[in-house]
Amino acid sequence: KLKRGQFKTGDELDLHNMRTETARTVLLEFIDEAQRRSLSSVRIIHGKGLRSENGPRLKLMTRQLLRNHPQVLAYVSCKPADGGDGAVDVLLKSS
Repeated sequence: KLKRGQFKTGDELDLHNMRTETARTVLLEFIDEAQRRSLSSVRIIHGKGLRSENGPRLKLMTRQLLRNHPQVLAYVSCKPADGGDGAVDVLLKSS
């Protein structure tokens, strides 16, 4: 259902131009705030890393964090019109 876009995105976060550690902190705070607001689905825009000298660091950090976060049920790359591989839709556990 998440991949088909059947969940309404409650909020989104854009991590472009952030350092990896800053983005990690902001992302964790964003997920906590989304939980407090009882949002079931959010979008995280991390970019594809095409212009980064060191590759897609934000993309890799985001996916690793989501994979291990206890409040994340699932995540999937967005449809091309919504950012494609440069963004993910995230399904959160209900609070």
